[in-house]
Amino acid sequence: MARPEKIRLGEILVGQKIISEEQLKLALEEQKRTGRKLGRFFVEQGYVTEEQISEAIAKQLNIPFINLKYYNLKPEIVRLLPETQARRFRAIVMEQKGQGVLVGMADPTDLFAYDEIARIVKRDINLAVVNETLLLATIDRMYRRTEEISDRA
Repeated sequence: MARPEKIRLGEILVGQKIISEEQLKLALEEQKRTGRKLGRFFVEQGYVTEEQISEAIAKQLNIPFINLKYYNLKPEIVRLLPETQARRFRAIVMEQKGQGVLVGMADPTDLFAYDEIARIVKRDINLAVVNETLLLATIDRMYRRTEEISDRA
């Protein structure tokens, strides 16, 4: 799969009629003032759910959105990506696909994360979008606070 492209979340949500132009304008002003991520602002204001954001990104990038609540993960596959990197890049290796792997990411447009994950797992990567809150809960569950990060706590 080709590297992901950078997208403008606000434009996608307006284009899909999930938020209004006015809501986007308010969010952009807030982002400029505080540096916060747009998606987080939209969710906190109640404009959208995390799932709506994830689905909109998936649709725009033409990659799948996967709900981790209903996905059966194998620990040996998940651990192809060490826990510290999984947390840092908000990503999880979900399954092996031929010579490559399916990686769920909260932000599949993060080109640096994509390159680093590909380097670490030494395989081709296919991307899917996952909900960030569920992703973090899944990382907690799958790695069960391995020794890898316990010495850093």
